[in-house]
Amino acid sequence: MMLLSPLWLTALLLIPLYLWGARRYGWDTQIWLIGSVFFLIFALARPVISEKPISVEEAGSDVILAVDVSYSMRATDMAPTRLDAAKRMLNQIVESDKKDRFGVLAHTTSAIILSPLTKDTELLTHLFGSLDESQIITKGTEVISALELSRKMSHAKRPLVVLFTDGGDELSYVKEAEYAEDNGLRVCIVMLASTQGSTLPSDNGSLKDEDGHIVVSSRNDAINIVAEQSGGKVIDGADATSVLEWIERERSEDFAGSTTVTRYQELFYFPLVIALILFSAAYTTIGEKFAKRLLFLLALIGMNANSTVVDYPYMAAGKYDYERRNYERSAQWYSEIDTPQGKFNRANALYKGGKYQEALGLYRSIRTNDPMFKSKVFYNLGNAQIRLSEFENARQSLLKSLTLHYSREADQNLRAITGVQEQKTLNIRKEKNDKFSSDENKPTGEGKKGKEGGGSNMQSDIASSGAGDAGKKAQADPRFSTSQGKASLSSRQYELINQRSVHETKPW
Repeated sequence: MMLLSPLWLTALLLIPLYLWGARRYGWDTQIWLIGSVFFLIFALARPVISEKPISVEEAGSDVILAVDVSYSMRATDMAPTRLDAAKRMLNQIVESDKKDRFGVLAHTTSAIILSPLTKDTELLTHLFGSLDESQIITKGTEVISALELSRKMSHAKRPLVVLFTDGGDELSYVKEAEYAEDNGLRVCIVMLASTQGSTLPSDNGSLKDEDGHIVVSSRNDAINIVAEQSGGKVIDGADATSVLEWIERERSEDFAGSTTVTRYQELFYFPLVIALILFSAAYTTIGEKFAKRLLFLLALIGMNANSTVVDYPYMAAGKYDYERRNYERSAQWYSEIDTPQGKFNRANALYKGGKYQEALGLYRSIRTNDPMFKSKVFYNLGNAQIRLSEFENARQSLLKSLTLHYSREADQNLRAITGVQEQKTLNIRKEKNDKFSSDENKPTGEGKKGKEGGGSNMQSDIASSGAGDAGKKAQADPRFSTSQGKASLSSRQYELINQRSVHETKPW
């Protein structure tokens, strides 16, 4: 049994305060009311029993979200800015559409992939929030770079491309329209600019050109030919509903697969019924002595139902064996805990024991809404895939980990396998000090004895991962950026966006 909303248990801290105030009124009624509140809180914590997962078939389209992040997108004719309006639409689209896969790219005079095609909504929303326009200095736009990269991102016959832009700088987009038509791209243009236009903010007020004239950036409708010739659509303003309707109308089966859905049997009605019975008993003539004994018994039952108490012995035993490098036995202890944290600990023990394929399956089965925890799962998943020479899958996993939360180790691992082809062998040797992301939030690379939970039987020439214990939290984790809790793009990604800015002269 487990609790889906354990945060409600913190409300139990109010019961001692109530007891302090209730003693002056006698216990005949109050003892029953306290018991009723206890079980009501436990019902709100949603006790459940997990059932056998089921596979659900799914199919949908590949949708590429291409965002113009050039300097002109800072104009304020779309409140608060054009780029902020684009971010807001991006969130609305990915949160509303659960059928399709989304990839994200950013472009100015060059384009880079911010996220490969994925259905991970939380990963994408964190990505949009992490984009810092102050790091982008490019003042020009080339739409062809975004279209070319969109074509490379998907193997679908006719992928959908949603281009968030103010129209760019070109007088003619015939070349871009022909490219989209010849390569099977259906392009939806989301025009995020007005006809009147807007000045652009700068450190000295409004941006000026070489002659000292204030620059005004307005919409460029010449780009509409790209949508018209590719069979797409032009949408004026930040209208996410129209974009979703267009995607729904143009949807095709670009990919097919299945997803695993975990089902739960709800048990909240049992403590709820007990709470109602105790509330009714508060106004009967049952003796005080019997009431105290009965409440004590019910409290013990509630305590035994608490999943944390039940799981603690297995957690402690798993941690004990893990720290002594008895990884197989540690994995057996953690297998008794049917929670995301228990699965994570067991996968880490299997990884340390060299059972990479089993660890890989467990990492993939973990479902969580915690961005930090999910980042660690993707990090360890990527390292397991590296061990199995699945380098392309490892690159995708490490990229997702970095998108959710930046860590130096994941960045190093991703760089180390850049360009490595599938089935090629990295310089992997067996040794006893392989460290990786643990559930204790400890900084990877810190090798104090007794802190990392044990060594492993392998090590690579890249930063690796793994650990596990009873879920104790550390005070701080210097591995991760703490910038407002958002994922951050690396300096290298911003460098790629800006790499051609030095060649620009008159972008308007």
